[in-house]
Amino acid sequence: AALPWDYMLRWFAISQPPVTLLLGLLGLMALGLAARGVVRRGAGAGPGPGAAWGAAELRFGVLLATCFALPLVAFALLRPTSLNDWRHFYFLHGPFCLLATFALMGLRQLPARGLRKRWVGGAACALTAAGLGVAALEMAQIHPNQHLYFNFFVDRKTPERLSKRYEMDYSNMMLRQGYEYILRQAPASTINIRPRFKRNMQILPAAARSRFTHDPVRDPDFYFSGNATHSFLLNDHFPPVLHRFKVYNNTVMTVSTPDLSRVDPAVADAYRALRRATMAGEPAARAGGFDVHLHGQRLTWVKEACEPGALRREFRLRLYPANADRLPDHLRKQGYFKFSVRGVRFDGKCMGATRLPDFALTRARLGQRGKWEVEVSLGN
Repeated sequence: AALPWDYMLRWFAISQPPVTLLLGLLGLMALGLAARGVVRRGAGAGPGPGAAWGAAELRFGVLLATCFALPLVAFALLRPTSLNDWRHFYFLHGPFCLLATFALMGLRQLPARGLRKRWVGGAACALTAAGLGVAALEMAQIHPNQHLYFNFFVDRKTPERLSKRYEMDYSNMMLRQGYEYILRQAPASTINIRPRFKRNMQILPAAARSRFTHDPVRDPDFYFSGNATHSFLLNDHFPPVLHRFKVYNNTVMTVSTPDLSRVDPAVADAYRALRRATMAGEPAARAGGFDVHLHGQRLTWVKEACEPGALRREFRLRLYPANADRLPDHLRKQGYFKFSVRGVRFDGKCMGATRLPDFALTRARLGQRGKWEVEVSLGN
């Protein structure tokens, strides 16, 4: 689906310090008044508000306004493909900040004299410094994650609201904090992890990097989860969360473990109760010794004999209506997707879960009202 025409404009508005937005808009207004003054002088109407501006400054201001506004207009009209906030349009920040300087210039060129003129200019500079100071203080409070700054146009204090509505840590910069947390907490000299982004580990010292290993045969000791990769089983996370990294009271990244011996006994007991409830009904499918159960939009799997490496198996899942054999081939293929197992081990058993996508639109499009069936097989 095409992005809204004001997608980039919204992102620009919510990720800038308020004082920058105010000065930038005032700069555009000052530039317009200066251009109007030049036009009035050319028409013989006498000096206008822009009389004090030189022609070079005015041409430069028009160039800045064009560099800022033209890409936004082009995006609104053409709706090009754009991924993950407004990172394809970061170049707009420079021209807009320069336009903010035109606001200060315009305030100093107001038709005032004596003390009044000095008061207006001094007040403008003081308010600008105060606004930038507040933004700097807010960024210092969330350091080292100041790249996740949002201004007051969005609700920053409601848990999980930011990550559900806005892109957060797209480049996974918080992985460094996750690595550092594991290094502090794990007593073992070597730690087996499943790195999602190996390059992020390069920021660590060589001695710290040497403690991490990646053995594909055995299960990892820890998992990393970003804000967009939550599982939904117990407390909105599966496996159990050991540590949460938060920005503005919003969980951005979590560190979890597949070994329930590392967590609080009450959490382990909750998982055992969940396993008993899962095993109460007949499994929807069996694959590779796993019993797979389907409960609404939640798919759970259990294996009684959990050998090392079982938690890293990949499943192929097919979810389809009961009379899917009468559907065209291109519609039947839409039910296939793969997912990697992420579960926990306890009492010699394995259990994992994943939340299935919403098939309501598919069901409505196919006109099916029958029972959904599931087919699971182990991947390579």
